[in-house]
Amino acid sequence: MSQYDETISTIPAEATAALAKAYLNKVYMWMAVSLMVTAGVAVYAANSRDTIMWVMEHPILLCIGTIGIILVMSFCRNMLTSGALAVLLLLFSAVEGMLFGPLLIAYTSQSIGLAFGCAAGMFGAMALYGAFTKRNLSTMGRTLFMLLIGLIIAGIANIFWGNSTFDLITSAIGVIVFALFTAYDTQRLLQEGLFCTDEDMRRKGAILGALTLYLDFINLFLYLLRFLGRSSE
Repeated sequence: MSQYDETISTIPAEATAALAKAYLNKVYMWMAVSLMVTAGVAVYAANSRDTIMWVMEHPILLCIGTIGIILVMSFCRNMLTSGALAVLLLLFSAVEGMLFGPLLIAYTSQSIGLAFGCAAGMFGAMALYGAFTKRNLSTMGRTLFMLLIGLIIAGIANIFWGNSTFDLITSAIGVIVFALFTAYDTQRLLQEGLFCTDEDMRRKGAILGALTLYLDFINLFLYLLRFLGRSSE
């Protein structure tokens, strides 16, 4: 039996369930709010010609902005208050919404709806697996991280290569990787919720956990959209 399993076994089942439920409820609440902000901003951007033109002229600036926010939230969590982290999460979601605006124009609404529905179904299934499986998924972390690095490198390479078959292959791998990330991150967040007793750290952890699951869901959606999406043209 692993140390993780031994620790879990020493906690009463009722207390375990209460701690996990309370923590994950906060995580999913922040994730839901973030997705709604992204959706709202994306719809606004898609219906504003000036906004769409600005986004298409400054995509690199927006991408750098999202990466910068993630880095600040990740490495400065101890210096920031939970309120500051919440503001950064909502700002990140809004910038992501700006980047999603052109997608609402480039793809048909049916394609976007189908990809979103499939992503939601897969995300839900893998989250349940991560929450209820008896298997310790922490051993997957290093492998998933290496696969993620490979996906990033492959995506950059294909920008110059432009091979559609290679793009489909990387999209398939991306769907698998982020589905597994969903299960892995869900179990990891359950452990945090169980063993973190400091209320301030729990508030911060819930916000950062929401960012993690938000990224899992968004990337799963994007890779599925590359499979299922039909151009509006």
